[in-house]
Amino acid sequence: MEWQEEWRSHSLEYSLKLAGENLQLTVDETAHEIAGDLIGQVHNHPKFEVHVMLEGSCEIDVDGNSFTLRAGQAAVIAPGQYHRVISAGEGCRRLVVNLIAPEGGVRRALVASVEQQNVFDLTGGMLELCRGILDESRERPPFCRELMRLRLAELGILLLRLLNLREDVPAVEGSLRPISIIDNYFEHQMGQNPSADDLASKLNLSRRQLNRILKATYGMGFREKLLRNRMDQAKWLLRHTDKTVSAIAIEVGYAYDSAFREAFRREFAMTPQEYRLKHAKEQEELK
Repeated sequence: MEWQEEWRSHSLEYSLKLAGENLQLTVDETAHEIAGDLIGQVHNHPKFEVHVMLEGSCEIDVDGNSFTLRAGQAAVIAPGQYHRVISAGEGCRRLVVNLIAPEGGVRRALVASVEQQNVFDLTGGMLELCRGILDESRERPPFCRELMRLRLAELGILLLRLLNLREDVPAVEGSLRPISIIDNYFEHQMGQNPSADDLASKLNLSRRQLNRILKATYGMGFREKLLRNRMDQAKWLLRHTDKTVSAIAIEVGYAYDSAFREAFRREFAMTPQEYRLKHAKEQEELK
């Protein structure tokens, strides 16, 4: 039958719009049971991952903090957060929901909400809806596609409510300020011994909160972000100025040019001088 053919995929998807931004809700129906080979595997994602516990319980570790997730609760894991299932009780059954949000106000508001807490208590109606989604996706009777679209739409709205988001996405403008401060800090503090503690203090955040924002926004931690900025600025200086490698090393925050040369070689598989010559040759060939 036609409805059987269109359900060959194990992933159910629905798109919704909030504050002018498109969000994608995806349900992986194959992840309802926690397989033994998944326990202990540390990983992260560029998306929000929601674990809705339908039956039983499991122990989860998120960024080094462990907790027990019980039936009737949901754990929301933000992009970039490292997590793993430590153990699962017998009869553990869950619904895994992925929420993909583009860079923007809604994503930042979601990250801010998850920073406050990872575990949420579900209402009876939301729990029944999640059970219905899982059961319907496994049965796949006629008209299943139309019904699932309606249920996923409802789930998306209830999930955003659970995370305390409104249609107008409160404090979106304010959430831009930390990103602006972070970008400015990395741009202007490279030669002045920048540190995660100093940046966190400027933002009135803990190191853990700062790390979450960095990973959610840039996909990397403080050290990686610092190295990326240093290398990007070094490449620009090598391409557009006649400054010596030693002078560039100091400008981008290295006390010794030998350390700068080694970091550059590890990053680009060539020395700074080789990079400068390569760029000059490419520019000459374009003339």
